[in-house]
Amino acid sequence: MPDRRAIDRLRRSWRRPRPIRTLLGAFLLSVVSTGVAGCEAVTPDHTDATGAKQAPGERLVLDETFDGTTLDRTRWNTCHWWDPERCTVASNGELEWYEPGQVRVEHGRLLLTAERSRAADRQTHPFLSGMVTTGPQAEQGPSHVAFVHGRVEVELELPRGRGLWPAVWMLPASTSARPEIDLVETVGSAPEEWLFHLHPKDEQAPSHGSSIRRPALARGKHTIGLDWQPGRLQWFVDGRRVWQVTGRDVPDEPMYLVIDLAVGGQYPGSPDASTPFPATLAVDRVRVWQ
Repeated sequence: MPDRRAIDRLRRSWRRPRPIRTLLGAFLLSVVSTGVAGCEAVTPDHTDATGAKQAPGERLVLDETFDGTTLDRTRWNTCHWWDPERCTVASNGELEWYEPGQVRVEHGRLLLTAERSRAADRQTHPFLSGMVTTGPQAEQGPSHVAFVHGRVEVELELPRGRGLWPAVWMLPASTSARPEIDLVETVGSAPEEWLFHLHPKDEQAPSHGSSIRRPALARGKHTIGLDWQPGRLQWFVDGRRVWQVTGRDVPDEPMYLVIDLAVGGQYPGSPDASTPFPATLAVDRVRVWQ
């Protein structure tokens, strides 16, 4: 049985590192760790689809199209492992509780919905929202889908509105907080800007980050892709390679997926009267090759 005191200590100390733009207080196109890893903002018109075909030697380990009317619980959990029924990331100052009722599958889409809460604790957590993860449901438990190296594609439509913080990211199956790969995250007040990050396993090592800004990203469906090979990570948006990181900071341990819609916190700030609720992050398909 897991040591509940150890879980509580990790839960209090665990934090999703804030995007680098916040840490430096300036807009970043890329960050380079000299002598450790290289970061390259790739020319936007360079096309290199990451998931069009299955490469020789690869196998498709997850192909989720969200058919039916319920979430496949053999593939997905609806909370982080430390609180499998109701969770948040308090160390980021987030204002939501993630609850299973905020996760729906309808018409071939996964819907993660944020809305105002009427619960008794609404002064500290005034919102409910949804998340899914292929990770473990308990500390040191097995992940539903974890992999080392491979490719990920997620077709999604992100919400807009001040205080919203949708993201697709990856965490280690060991249930430690780092390394962390952020496939994409945005703040709802700037939905046309997509941010990408790598937070290395070594907490003393600098993080890496980049972003792109395109008006079209603020509306409609898009595909975020990650090609993870030994010593190299490449990010794709709608089949176009936009950034890469190379070097020893690139993870080489099993990791799992998290897709969530956070509300408020140190990075996006709080919602205001202009924020539309309910707000929904919609996912059409998730594919993972290894």
